[in-house]
Amino acid sequence: MNRLFITGTDTEVGKTMVTACLAAAWRARGQTPRAVKPLATGSPPPGEDAEFIAKAAGHPPAGFACLPEPASPERAAKQARIRIDDESLVAWVRAQTGDPVLVEGVGGWSVPITEAMTIEDLAMELKDPVLIVAANRLGMINHTLLTVEAVRQCGLPIAGVVINHLSDEHTDLQKWNTEDIRRWVGPGTPVTTLHHILNRDELVVHGERLLSELGL
Repeated sequence: MNRLFITGTDTEVGKTMVTACLAAAWRARGQTPRAVKPLATGSPPPGEDAEFIAKAAGHPPAGFACLPEPASPERAAKQARIRIDDESLVAWVRAQTGDPVLVEGVGGWSVPITEAMTIEDLAMELKDPVLIVAANRLGMINHTLLTVEAVRQCGLPIAGVVINHLSDEHTDLQKWNTEDIRRWVGPGTPVTTLHHILNRDELVVHGERLLSELGL
């Protein structure tokens, strides 16, 4: 696998933490991963998420555009009075090299990134396996199954679903969510969980478990 595209069922579901865990684990194995966030909004360049995943991978942060307005890239670009060029964005991502390259999306699967392109369109251009991240909370079954179905309809391979715990709370609902998602997506799609991480030194341990359970 040369590239892995990490998307989410929504914003703030833990895509960045999952990406960092995978990058740290591959790096600990002696590989040279490259973790990039092509588009980011809501912070000064290069973006906190880009910095975090790049540090886990062991290289400087890399992104195509980082815009200050906390909105979709399309809207944030309009507010900043700049234009994101579709072809240049795709070319930038394809030019990234690593073993492997991890590409973190922004928001969810249908988020507009230009006037003519969504995250789905970008993933379709890249044609890489897609890893779906969902936050383990009420409502996530609907969001996760819709995202899984959307990716499948695009004909893209799904590397798996990571159900992310945003806190150290443990409830019956969280357990039920995991059980139900596994049943509904079927045995052909790996489903695993990521426990709440308080210490960044734990990235490698959690990343190794993700790699093993996802079969990556």
